[in-house]
Amino acid sequence: MDKERRRFFRIEDTIGLKTEIIADNEVEQRVKNFWDDQHQFSLRNEFNYELERHQADLKHIKNKMPEVGRYLELLQKQLDMLTEKIVDESDSFTAEHKQVNLSAQGISFYTDEVMHVGNTVEMNLKLLPGQQKIVVFSKVVENSKIDSDQGAYKVALDFAHIHDADREILAKHVHAKQIRALSAARFEEDSQ
Repeated sequence: MDKERRRFFRIEDTIGLKTEIIADNEVEQRVKNFWDDQHQFSLRNEFNYELERHQADLKHIKNKMPEVGRYLELLQKQLDMLTEKIVDESDSFTAEHKQVNLSAQGISFYTDEVMHVGNTVEMNLKLLPGQQKIVVFSKVVENSKIDSDQGAYKVALDFAHIHDADREILAKHVHAKQIRALSAARFEEDSQ
């Protein structure tokens, strides 16, 4: 599992985060609901992910049939407006800003909440500054008693259940933050 966890780049980041430890007797049903009845944020992310995957097709259509291409773009914009409106109206997403170490595979952070290795945790993540929202079920893989000013424990969790579009959003978020950090470091180095 450690090899899998290192497959993705990691960054230090501030995100919106809300956690809920799921009771062992509820895990199976909650995970089933997660996959069967996709959360509206995940649906929106999936919608955008599929559109992005088919941009080359749209470009090809626009080159061959410009009128059809313009019409498809219009439909795409209208669907995007509808999904945005639906998500905005049903947005009960609350999360506190927290310093984390984040990758597309997992997360670690300090907390005062007692989480035991093996616990399943439902997590709401709000990526900043873009405000993308992701719901994921995670497994606690590490828990260390720390007693720092940031929390009594340092926990690490693997994303055990995450929709493909949401993982893609996380990977892109991490990559974009890395690029900005590298650019800032180069600028600082050149300034000296």
